[in-house]
Amino acid sequence: MGARNLTRWQKASALVPMAVLVGAWGAALGNSGLATASGGLSDSEVPSVPATAFEQPASVQQAPQGVDAKAGAAGTVSTLSTNGIPSAALYAYRRAETLLGQADKECKLPWNLVAAIGRVESNHGRTGGNALNADGIAKPGIYGVPLDGNDGRARITDTDSGALDKNSVYDRAVGPMQFIPGTWKSVGVDSDNDGRKNPQDIDDAATSAGIYLCAGAGDLTDPADTAAALKRYNNSDAYVDLVMKISSAYASGDFTQSPNGFSTAPVLTQMASDQTLTPAERKKAARDEQKASSKPKPDKDRGGSTGGGSGTGTGGGTGGGTDGGNGGGTGGGTGGGSDSGSSGSVGGLVDGLVGDLTGGGSSSTGGGSTDGSATLTWAEAKVKCLSSGLSALDLVKLTKCITDLLA
Repeated sequence: MGARNLTRWQKASALVPMAVLVGAWGAALGNSGLATASGGLSDSEVPSVPATAFEQPASVQQAPQGVDAKAGAAGTVSTLSTNGIPSAALYAYRRAETLLGQADKECKLPWNLVAAIGRVESNHGRTGGNALNADGIAKPGIYGVPLDGNDGRARITDTDSGALDKNSVYDRAVGPMQFIPGTWKSVGVDSDNDGRKNPQDIDDAATSAGIYLCAGAGDLTDPADTAAALKRYNNSDAYVDLVMKISSAYASGDFTQSPNGFSTAPVLTQMASDQTLTPAERKKAARDEQKASSKPKPDKDRGGSTGGGSGTGTGGGTGGGTDGGNGGGTGGGTGGGSDSGSSGSVGGLVDGLVGDLTGGGSSSTGGGSTDGSATLTWAEAKVKCLSSGLSALDLVKLTKCITDLLA
Protein backbone atom coordinates (compact mmCIF):
# COMPACT_ATOMS: atom_id res chain seq x y z
CA MET A 1 0.00 0.00 0.00
CA GLY A 2 1.44 3.37 -0.99
CA ALA A 3 2.08 6.07 1.58
CA ARG A 4 -0.29 9.03 1.66
CA ASN A 5 0.92 12.53 2.45
CA LEU A 6 -1.42 14.09 4.98
CA THR A 7 -1.47 17.77 5.93
CA ARG A 8 -0.81 18.46 9.64
CA TRP A 9 -3.53 20.63 11.09
CA GLN A 10 -2.79 23.23 13.64
CA LYS A 11 -2.84 21.30 16.88
CA ALA A 12 -3.67 24.40 18.84
CA SER A 13 -6.91 24.99 16.93
CA ALA A 14 -7.82 21.31 17.05
CA LEU A 15 -7.46 21.18 20.81
CA VAL A 16 -9.01 24.55 21.72
CA PRO A 17 -12.34 23.00 22.86
CA MET A 18 -10.50 20.65 25.24
CA ALA A 19 -9.94 21.36 28.90
CA VAL A 20 -6.24 22.22 29.23
CA LEU A 21 -4.28 20.82 32.12
CA VAL A 22 -2.70 23.07 34.72
CA GLY A 23 0.01 21.10 36.45
CA ALA A 24 0.42 17.38 36.08
CA TRP A 25 -3.20 16.31 35.57
CA GLY A 26 -6.53 17.93 34.70
CA ALA A 27 -10.23 17.44 35.02
CA ALA A 28 -11.93 14.60 33.17
CA LEU A 29 -13.19 15.36 29.70
CA GLY A 30 -16.35 13.99 28.13
CA ASN A 31 -16.75 13.11 24.50
CA SER A 32 -18.33 16.47 23.79
CA GLY A 33 -15.04 18.13 24.83
CA LEU A 34 -13.10 16.59 21.96
CA ALA A 35 -12.58 18.62 18.86
CA THR A 36 -13.89 17.10 15.64
CA ALA A 37 -10.92 16.82 13.29
CA SER A 38 -12.56 17.83 10.04
CA GLY A 39 -11.94 20.35 7.36
CA GLY A 40 -12.18 19.57 3.67
CA LEU A 41 -9.86 16.60 3.22
CA SER A 42 -8.78 16.07 -0.39
CA ASP A 43 -8.71 12.64 -1.98
CA SER A 44 -4.92 12.58 -1.83
CA GLU A 45 -4.97 13.12 1.92
CA VAL A 46 -7.18 10.14 2.71
CA PRO A 47 -5.31 6.84 3.21
CA SER A 48 -6.37 3.72 1.34
CA VAL A 49 -7.64 0.73 3.29
CA PRO A 50 -7.06 -2.81 1.96
CA ALA A 51 -10.19 -4.78 1.14
CA THR A 52 -8.61 -7.85 2.74
CA ALA A 53 -7.66 -8.04 6.40
CA PHE A 54 -3.99 -8.37 7.28
CA GLU A 55 -2.98 -11.90 8.17
CA GLN A 56 0.18 -10.97 10.05
CA PRO A 57 -0.44 -9.56 13.54
CA ALA A 58 0.49 -5.98 14.29
CA SER A 59 1.84 -6.79 17.74
CA VAL A 60 2.87 -10.07 19.37
CA GLN A 61 3.65 -8.90 22.90
CA GLN A 62 2.44 -11.44 25.48
CA ALA A 63 2.90 -8.88 28.24
CA PRO A 64 2.27 -5.44 26.66
CA GLN A 65 4.67 -2.79 27.92
CA GLY A 66 1.90 -0.36 28.82
CA VAL A 67 0.44 -2.62 31.52
CA ASP A 68 2.14 -2.60 34.91
CA ALA A 69 2.48 -6.25 35.93
CA LYS A 70 1.79 -5.41 39.57
CA ALA A 71 -1.48 -3.62 38.80
CA GLY A 72 -2.67 -6.07 36.16
CA ALA A 73 -5.77 -5.47 34.05
CA ALA A 74 -7.97 -4.31 36.95
CA GLY A 75 -5.40 -1.77 38.13
CA THR A 76 -4.95 -0.45 34.60
CA VAL A 77 -8.67 0.17 34.13
CA SER A 78 -9.11 1.74 37.57
CA THR A 79 -6.40 4.38 36.98
CA LEU A 80 -7.35 5.64 33.52
CA SER A 81 -8.34 9.16 34.64
CA THR A 82 -5.37 9.72 36.91
CA ASN A 83 -2.98 8.28 34.32
CA GLY A 84 -3.99 10.76 31.60
CA ILE A 85 -3.50 10.88 27.82
CA PRO A 86 -0.78 13.22 26.48
CA SER A 87 -2.09 16.01 24.24
CA ALA A 88 -0.14 14.76 21.22
CA ALA A 89 -1.57 11.25 21.60
CA LEU A 90 -5.14 12.50 22.08
CA TYR A 91 -4.84 14.54 18.91
CA ALA A 92 -3.40 11.57 16.99
CA TYR A 93 -6.20 9.22 18.07
CA ARG A 94 -8.90 11.72 17.08
CA ARG A 95 -7.17 12.36 13.79
CA ALA A 96 -7.08 8.63 13.03
CA GLU A 97 -10.84 8.45 13.59
CA THR A 98 -11.44 11.30 11.14
CA LEU A 99 -9.11 10.00 8.43
CA LEU A 100 -10.47 6.46 8.59
CA GLY A 101 -14.00 7.84 8.64
CA GLN A 102 -13.27 9.27 5.20
CA ALA A 103 -11.28 6.27 3.97
CA ASP A 104 -13.74 3.56 5.06
CA LYS A 105 -17.14 4.79 6.12
CA GLU A 106 -18.39 1.27 6.86
CA CYS A 107 -15.60 0.64 9.35
CA LYS A 108 -16.73 3.39 11.79
CA LEU A 109 -13.43 3.43 13.67
CA PRO A 110 -13.82 5.23 17.04
CA TRP A 111 -10.89 7.23 18.44
CA ASN A 112 -11.27 5.55 21.82
CA LEU A 113 -10.49 2.12 20.37
CA VAL A 114 -7.19 3.37 18.96
CA ALA A 115 -6.50 5.11 22.28
CA ALA A 116 -7.14 1.88 24.21
CA ILE A 117 -4.55 0.08 22.09
CA GLY A 118 -2.10 2.91 22.75
CA ARG A 119 -2.75 2.62 26.49
CA VAL A 120 -2.15 -1.13 26.61
CA GLU A 121 0.79 -1.25 24.21
CA SER A 122 2.88 1.62 25.57
CA ASN A 123 0.89 3.78 28.02
CA HIS A 124 0.46 6.32 25.21
CA GLY A 125 4.14 6.39 24.30
CA ARG A 126 5.42 6.74 27.86
CA THR A 127 6.68 3.28 28.77
CA GLY A 128 10.29 2.61 29.73
CA GLY A 129 11.06 6.23 30.55
CA ASN A 130 9.82 7.50 27.19
CA ALA A 131 7.78 10.63 26.62
CA LEU A 132 5.99 12.13 23.62
CA ASN A 133 7.44 15.42 22.45
CA ALA A 134 5.37 18.22 20.88
CA ASP A 135 5.58 16.48 17.49
CA GLY A 136 4.22 13.25 18.97
CA ILE A 137 7.47 11.30 18.72
CA ALA A 138 8.39 8.91 21.53
CA LYS A 139 11.78 9.82 22.93
CA PRO A 140 14.24 8.14 23.34
CA GLY A 141 12.32 5.38 21.52
CA ILE A 142 10.16 2.37 22.43
CA TYR A 143 11.52 -1.09 21.62
CA GLY A 144 10.16 -4.43 22.73
CA VAL A 145 12.20 -7.46 23.73
CA PRO A 146 13.87 -9.47 20.94
CA LEU A 147 11.41 -11.95 19.46
CA ASP A 148 13.79 -14.86 19.84
CA GLY A 149 11.33 -17.59 20.81
CA ASN A 150 12.48 -17.76 24.44
CA ASP A 151 10.18 -17.67 27.48
CA GLY A 152 7.09 -18.18 25.36
CA ARG A 153 7.82 -15.28 23.01
CA ALA A 154 7.23 -15.49 19.28
CA ARG A 155 10.30 -16.15 17.17
CA ILE A 156 10.67 -13.66 14.32
CA THR A 157 14.07 -13.30 12.70
CA ASP A 158 15.19 -9.93 11.45
CA THR A 159 13.12 -8.42 8.61
CA ASP A 160 14.38 -4.82 8.55
CA SER A 161 18.16 -5.17 8.97
CA GLY A 162 17.72 -3.39 12.29
CA ALA A 163 16.58 -0.15 10.62
CA LEU A 164 13.46 0.20 12.77
CA ASP A 165 14.20 -1.89 15.84
CA LYS A 166 18.01 -1.60 16.14
CA ASN A 167 18.39 -5.39 16.08
CA SER A 168 19.75 -7.19 13.04
CA VAL A 169 19.21 -10.70 14.44
CA TYR A 170 15.61 -10.74 15.67
CA ASP A 171 12.70 -8.36 15.20
CA ARG A 172 11.45 -6.23 18.07
CA ALA A 173 8.11 -4.44 18.37
CA VAL A 174 8.57 -0.69 17.92
CA GLY A 175 6.83 2.55 18.80
CA PRO A 176 3.75 3.57 20.80
CA MET A 177 1.50 1.05 19.01
CA GLN A 178 4.17 -1.70 19.14
CA PHE A 179 4.18 -2.72 15.48
CA ILE A 180 6.50 -5.53 14.48
CA PRO A 181 8.70 -4.33 11.59
CA GLY A 182 7.30 -6.78 9.02
CA THR A 183 3.74 -5.54 9.55
CA TRP A 184 4.82 -1.90 9.65
CA LYS A 185 6.25 -2.26 6.15
CA SER A 186 2.76 -3.14 4.88
CA VAL A 187 0.57 -0.80 6.90
CA GLY A 188 2.72 2.17 7.94
CA VAL A 189 1.85 5.65 6.61
CA ASP A 190 3.28 9.15 6.96
CA SER A 191 0.26 10.67 8.65
CA ASP A 192 1.82 14.03 9.54
CA ASN A 193 3.59 14.74 6.22
CA ASP A 194 7.06 15.03 7.74
CA GLY A 195 8.57 12.90 5.00
CA ARG A 196 8.98 9.72 7.01
CA LYS A 197 6.84 6.74 7.97
CA ASN A 198 7.95 6.53 11.58
CA PRO A 199 6.51 3.93 14.00
CA GLN A 200 7.85 6.03 16.90
CA ASP A 201 5.59 8.92 15.79
CA ILE A 202 2.17 8.65 17.45
CA ASP A 203 0.54 10.39 14.46
CA ASP A 204 1.86 7.80 12.00
CA ALA A 205 1.36 4.89 14.39
CA ALA A 206 -2.24 5.75 15.37
CA THR A 207 -3.42 6.20 11.77
CA SER A 208 -1.63 3.00 10.74
CA ALA A 209 -3.33 1.14 13.59
CA GLY A 210 -6.66 2.43 12.31
CA ILE A 211 -5.86 1.17 8.80
CA TYR A 212 -4.96 -2.23 10.23
CA LEU A 213 -8.23 -2.47 12.20
CA CYS A 214 -10.38 -1.35 9.27
CA ALA A 215 -8.76 -3.60 6.65
CA GLY A 216 -11.29 -6.13 5.35
CA ALA A 217 -14.95 -6.18 6.30
CA GLY A 218 -16.32 -5.12 9.67
CA ASP A 219 -18.16 -2.47 11.65
CA LEU A 220 -16.17 -1.41 14.70
CA THR A 221 -19.27 -0.26 16.51
CA ASP A 222 -20.21 -3.97 16.66
CA PRO A 223 -18.52 -5.68 19.64
CA ALA A 224 -18.08 -8.93 17.72
CA ASP A 225 -16.36 -7.21 14.78
CA THR A 226 -14.25 -5.17 17.20
CA ALA A 227 -13.09 -8.29 19.04
CA ALA A 228 -12.20 -9.98 15.76
CA ALA A 229 -10.15 -6.98 14.58
CA LEU A 230 -8.31 -6.78 17.91
CA LYS A 231 -7.61 -10.50 17.85
CA ARG A 232 -5.87 -9.99 14.52
CA TYR A 233 -3.90 -7.06 15.97
CA ASN A 234 -2.65 -9.17 18.91
CA ASN A 235 -3.74 -12.80 19.13
CA SER A 236 -4.62 -12.87 22.83
CA ASP A 237 -8.07 -13.13 24.42
CA ALA A 238 -6.85 -11.32 27.53
CA TYR A 239 -5.52 -8.51 25.33
CA VAL A 240 -8.83 -8.19 23.48
CA ASP A 241 -10.80 -8.08 26.73
CA LEU A 242 -8.59 -5.40 28.30
CA VAL A 243 -8.54 -3.17 25.21
CA MET A 244 -12.33 -3.32 24.89
CA LYS A 245 -12.80 -2.41 28.57
CA ILE A 246 -10.49 0.58 28.26
CA SER A 247 -12.11 1.66 24.99
CA SER A 248 -15.54 1.62 26.66
CA ALA A 249 -14.24 3.66 29.59
CA TYR A 250 -12.66 6.25 27.29
CA ALA A 251 -15.90 6.48 25.29
CA SER A 252 -17.78 7.31 28.50
CA GLY A 253 -15.36 10.15 29.31
CA ASP A 254 -13.14 8.35 31.82
CA PHE A 255 -9.91 10.08 30.79
CA THR A 256 -7.91 13.25 31.26
CA GLN A 257 -5.64 15.24 28.97
CA SER A 258 -2.09 15.54 30.22
CA PRO A 259 0.95 17.50 29.01
CA ASN A 260 3.47 16.22 26.49
CA GLY A 261 7.05 15.65 27.54
CA PHE A 262 6.40 13.62 30.69
CA SER A 263 6.91 9.91 31.25
CA THR A 264 4.89 8.13 33.90
CA ALA A 265 5.94 5.97 36.82
CA PRO A 266 4.54 2.45 37.20
CA VAL A 267 1.20 2.11 38.97
CA LEU A 268 1.88 1.44 42.62
CA THR A 269 -0.28 -1.15 44.34
CA GLN A 270 -0.62 -2.58 47.81
CA MET A 271 0.77 -6.06 48.21
CA ALA A 272 -2.79 -7.33 48.66
CA SER A 273 -3.48 -6.18 45.08
CA ASP A 274 -0.11 -7.11 43.57
CA GLN A 275 -0.92 -9.39 40.66
CA THR A 276 2.63 -10.72 40.54
CA LEU A 277 2.01 -12.51 43.86
CA THR A 278 0.14 -15.78 44.25
CA PRO A 279 -3.46 -15.68 45.56
CA ALA A 280 -2.25 -17.10 48.88
CA GLU A 281 0.42 -14.40 49.18
CA ARG A 282 -2.12 -11.66 48.37
CA LYS A 283 -4.52 -13.08 50.96
CA LYS A 284 -1.83 -13.09 53.64
CA ALA A 285 -0.82 -9.54 52.69
CA ALA A 286 -4.45 -8.42 53.03
CA ARG A 287 -4.65 -9.92 56.52
CA ASP A 288 -1.39 -8.28 57.55
CA GLU A 289 -2.52 -4.89 56.20
CA GLN A 290 -5.86 -5.16 58.00
CA LYS A 291 -4.15 -6.12 61.23
CA ALA A 292 -1.70 -3.23 60.96
CA SER A 293 -4.45 -0.70 60.24
CA SER A 294 -6.57 -1.81 63.20
CA LYS A 295 -3.72 -1.89 65.70
CA PRO A 296 -3.93 1.11 68.12
CA LYS A 297 -1.08 3.54 67.88
CA PRO A 298 0.85 3.90 71.18
CA ASP A 299 0.92 7.26 72.89
CA LYS A 300 4.28 8.97 72.64
CA ASP A 301 5.50 11.59 75.09
CA ARG A 302 6.40 14.66 73.08
CA GLY A 303 8.21 17.29 75.04
CA GLY A 304 7.31 20.92 74.33
CA SER A 305 9.78 23.35 72.87
CA THR A 306 9.40 25.81 75.75
CA GLY A 307 9.49 23.38 78.56
CA GLY A 308 6.64 23.26 80.98
CA GLY A 309 5.54 20.95 83.71
CA SER A 310 2.94 18.33 84.16
CA GLY A 311 -0.06 19.39 86.11
CA THR A 312 -1.05 16.76 88.67
CA GLY A 313 -3.86 18.69 90.33
CA THR A 314 -4.63 16.94 93.57
CA GLY A 315 -7.02 19.55 94.91
CA GLY A 316 -10.01 18.96 92.74
CA GLY A 317 -11.29 17.31 89.66
CA THR A 318 -11.58 20.42 87.52
CA GLY A 319 -8.33 21.84 88.77
CA GLY A 320 -6.43 18.65 88.20
CA GLY A 321 -7.75 18.20 84.70
CA THR A 322 -7.31 21.81 83.69
CA ASP A 323 -3.82 22.11 85.11
CA GLY A 324 -2.80 18.93 83.36
CA GLY A 325 -4.37 20.09 80.12
CA ASN A 326 -2.60 23.40 80.27
CA GLY A 327 0.62 21.63 81.08
CA GLY A 328 0.25 19.53 77.96
CA GLY A 329 -0.79 22.56 75.95
CA THR A 330 2.38 24.44 76.83
CA GLY A 331 4.65 21.52 76.12
CA GLY A 332 4.37 19.46 79.28
CA GLY A 333 5.76 15.98 79.45
CA THR A 334 2.73 14.13 80.73
CA GLY A 335 -0.26 16.46 80.26
CA GLY A 336 -3.86 15.55 80.82
CA GLY A 337 -3.94 15.82 84.59
CA SER A 338 -2.82 13.16 86.98
CA ASP A 339 -5.65 12.68 89.46
CA SER A 340 -4.63 9.43 91.08
CA GLY A 341 -7.59 9.04 93.36
CA SER A 342 -9.51 12.24 93.70
CA SER A 343 -12.53 12.97 91.63
CA GLY A 344 -11.23 14.41 88.35
CA SER A 345 -14.19 15.90 86.50
CA VAL A 346 -15.11 15.04 82.90
CA GLY A 347 -14.50 18.65 81.97
CA GLY A 348 -10.97 18.45 83.28
CA LEU A 349 -10.38 15.27 81.36
CA VAL A 350 -11.52 16.93 78.16
CA ASP A 351 -9.08 19.76 78.82
CA GLY A 352 -6.41 17.14 79.18
CA LEU A 353 -7.38 15.65 75.83
CA VAL A 354 -7.11 19.05 74.18
CA GLY A 355 -3.70 19.53 75.70
CA ASP A 356 -2.62 16.13 74.43
CA LEU A 357 -3.80 16.73 70.86
CA THR A 358 -2.72 20.35 70.47
CA GLY A 359 0.23 20.84 72.77
CA GLY A 360 2.30 17.72 72.44
CA GLY A 361 1.66 16.25 75.89
CA SER A 362 0.32 12.77 76.44
CA SER A 363 -1.58 11.43 79.36
CA SER A 364 -0.34 8.36 81.14
CA THR A 365 -2.22 8.44 84.38
CA GLY A 366 -4.67 11.31 84.16
CA GLY A 367 -8.35 11.21 84.86
CA GLY A 368 -10.77 9.51 87.18
CA SER A 369 -14.43 8.78 87.05
CA THR A 370 -16.86 11.50 87.97
CA ASP A 371 -17.76 9.75 91.21
CA GLY A 372 -14.14 9.57 92.34
CA SER A 373 -13.83 5.79 92.10
CA ALA A 374 -11.09 5.94 89.43
CA THR A 375 -12.23 2.69 87.86
CA LEU A 376 -10.93 3.69 84.41
CA THR A 377 -8.08 6.08 83.66
CA TRP A 378 -8.26 8.70 80.95
CA ALA A 379 -5.41 7.02 79.04
CA GLU A 380 -7.17 3.66 79.14
CA ALA A 381 -10.39 5.21 77.84
CA LYS A 382 -8.50 6.92 75.05
CA VAL A 383 -6.86 3.65 73.97
CA LYS A 384 -10.24 1.92 73.91
CA CYS A 385 -11.72 4.64 71.73
CA LEU A 386 -8.80 4.63 69.31
CA SER A 387 -8.98 0.84 69.14
CA SER A 388 -12.59 1.13 68.02
CA GLY A 389 -11.45 2.93 64.87
CA LEU A 390 -11.80 6.58 65.86
CA SER A 391 -9.15 8.98 64.58
CA ALA A 392 -6.98 10.89 67.04
CA LEU A 393 -7.62 13.97 64.89
CA ASP A 394 -11.40 13.78 65.27
CA LEU A 395 -11.53 15.70 68.54
CA VAL A 396 -15.32 15.83 68.87
CA LYS A 397 -15.98 12.11 68.41
CA LEU A 398 -12.95 11.07 70.43
CA THR A 399 -13.92 13.35 73.31
CA LYS A 400 -17.48 12.01 73.36
CA CYS A 401 -16.22 8.42 73.34
CA ILE A 402 -13.86 9.02 76.24
CA THR A 403 -16.40 10.92 78.33
CA ASP A 404 -19.03 8.20 77.72
CA LEU A 405 -16.62 5.56 78.98
CA LEU A 406 -15.60 7.55 82.03
CA ALA A 407 -19.21 8.43 82.87
